[in-house]
Amino acid sequence: MSKCLPGRRNTPATRHYGKCRSLLFLFFAVISSQFIYAQSTITGRILAADSALSGATVQVKGTTTATQTDDSGNFSINAAPNATLIISAVGFTPQEIRIDNRTVINVTLVSTATQLGEVVVVGYGTQRRQDVTGAVSSINAATIEKVPVNTIDQALQGRAAGVQVINNDARPGATVSVQIRGVGSLATNGNEPLYVVDGYPISGGLNNINPNDIASIDVLKDASAASIYGVRAANGVVIITTKRGRKDGIQVSLDASLSFQSEPKKYDVLNAQQFSALSSEVDRDSTQGSFTPLPEWSNPASLVSVDWQDALYRQGLKENYNLGIRGGTERVQTAFSVGYNGHKGIVEGSYFKRFNLGLNIDYTVAKWLKSSTSAKYARQDQNTPFGTGGLQQLTELIPTITGNKLTNLIKDGSGNYGFYNPINIYTKSWGNPLYTIENNDYVNRNNYFLANSSLEATILPGLRLKTNFGVNISDYSGYYFQPEDRRWDEQYGLGGANQDALYSQSANNNFEWLWENTISYTKAFGEHNIDVVAGISAQENTYRYISAQGNRQINNALRDVAQVQNLTA
Repeated sequence: MSKCLPGRRNTPATRHYGKCRSLLFLFFAVISSQFIYAQSTITGRILAADSALSGATVQVKGTTTATQTDDSGNFSINAAPNATLIISAVGFTPQEIRIDNRTVINVTLVSTATQLGEVVVVGYGTQRRQDVTGAVSSINAATIEKVPVNTIDQALQGRAAGVQVINNDARPGATVSVQIRGVGSLATNGNEPLYVVDGYPISGGLNNINPNDIASIDVLKDASAASIYGVRAANGVVIITTKRGRKDGIQVSLDASLSFQSEPKKYDVLNAQQFSALSSEVDRDSTQGSFTPLPEWSNPASLVSVDWQDALYRQGLKENYNLGIRGGTERVQTAFSVGYNGHKGIVEGSYFKRFNLGLNIDYTVAKWLKSSTSAKYARQDQNTPFGTGGLQQLTELIPTITGNKLTNLIKDGSGNYGFYNPINIYTKSWGNPLYTIENNDYVNRNNYFLANSSLEATILPGLRLKTNFGVNISDYSGYYFQPEDRRWDEQYGLGGANQDALYSQSANNNFEWLWENTISYTKAFGEHNIDVVAGISAQENTYRYISAQGNRQINNALRDVAQVQNLTA
């Protein structure tokens, strides 16, 4: 036992301890060797509709062991005889397969949104997927509802091949950029695709539509699929169909979701003492001229530190509430929805709120005549106190304040804020960011209304005439307010560092109408089909914009352009 426990006396206690340790080591060694030798090689092939599926992922459940299938759909992986394999691929329903001592496993995956028999929306009509020659990806309501999202754009992320969703802005309510098969050069709407909502083509993002109202999304990705829309479809087309009423009774759905957010990682920053020491060292070693540190910095122990991340960040909250009612009879079907989406950002003072209303009515006037109406309303409110880029101030703030001698450098109990010395070149003269958040406003308010009505008549078997009229109205108003501040005068007597009140306001209104008339003919000849569509479309857009700004507000408590003294438009 002395070899097992070197340097210890060979007492009964130590002999017993050494024996236990040896037995434990042997026990774990036996288990490890059994686990290692129990692994076996599993081979197989993954198929999709009788064809090889390359790039599918095969993973041992509960482990990080995984592999992918080759161009022929073959795979090879090491796993225990009683393990479970998870087979997954984009656009297919994942499957879990128990090995059960098998060494060869072949699996056929079922598509989630690309069944050959399903009907997809293409241009001004619908077709079976097996009859479509263009590149089309589809997403159904069940797929969207699996992961709560704030906008339809986000619902596309990772759910349609060839579609890239880019988050350019992390502010609550910010829109995302959608690119289909890369960047185009012919479209009039930048690199964004054309969106068609219940037959009405619109440009721009879709953060005003409630994702809970979506029945299906069809993405037309190539020229053959999107050619009917002309140059507007140069970057692809996203066709959105909302939920309609039903004939078999009334269905009521109510759902709610809450989620919390926090900053992923805090920066490791200097405290006041470390910063003053570093500043003094920079001053001593500087070759670009002398900088005299402030007198207070000569006594670092007296400085009060602050981590501005704690002052400006908070726990964020996302909330979604949706109520849907669908029902009807053989002749009339109705779908009504109301929804609320709220997002309290992780930066103090930032928020986004959206309220939605939706109504769809389908009415069979006669056997040969049908009508359909869709109406959607949305209101959005957004506040970003730092504006579009002011949060960069946070990375340039120093951990001590010398301009206002407060024990709490952020804000004291009397409502006084700590401020930097404006002549200190190390401070960037940013002032107190918490003051900016609690006193500045950067408010945007939007109202949207989209309505579309159609009348379809079956003149002869297979021959249909359809007329469609719709309006798209958007109304925006926003303002930026920066209150008057004379603290620099009070503390330093420096008139150049004063802050006059600043107020700017803008508004725009967009009214658009669309009238389309189409005639279509469909005829089947055995295994062949004829599908012809002809039509005419007229669309007009009227846009109005106005803005005004000025400084020297008469009353800081009022957010009104009429209170501004020096006004320019």
